[in-house]
Amino acid sequence: MTKRLLPLALVGFAAVYIWQALTIALDPWSAEEAINARTLPLLYGSGLLILGVCLALRPVAHSNGADPSRASSATRRRWLGLAAQCGAIIGFGLAIPWAGPWLALAGLLTASLLIAGERRWWVLALAPAVTAASAWVLIANLLEVYVDPGRWFS
Repeated sequence: MTKRLLPLALVGFAAVYIWQALTIALDPWSAEEAINARTLPLLYGSGLLILGVCLALRPVAHSNGADPSRASSATRRRWLGLAAQCGAIIGFGLAIPWAGPWLALAGLLTASLLIAGERRWWVLALAPAVTAASAWVLIANLLEVYVDPGRWFS
């Protein structure tokens, strides 16, 4: 049953996410549109719900004859990696008001790459910088959407 706990938590999170997406207020003119402010959150929530149900219903592999200490060590490492990724995402959310979304995104990507085990300095430097710069060019310059630069830069 413990192997099903995380997929069931994912299903619960997806259900709450969909419920909250349905409460997004719509303007009268966009409520009649096929694609509106609720569309993307509902698609994300539905995809997450489907993924969680598929993970919960898949057969669980039993470790027959496996070394239990090695299996628990691998499980512990996976949970520590998950906890570190969650901490990086929380740090990203806390950094956005101060550093702005682009610098916070670069920091999130750098932290995620480090947690995943990437050690090549050029990948750690270029991938987050190019991703954040590309997002800034696309959103702020090409689409001309104003994005608050953060308290440090305003």
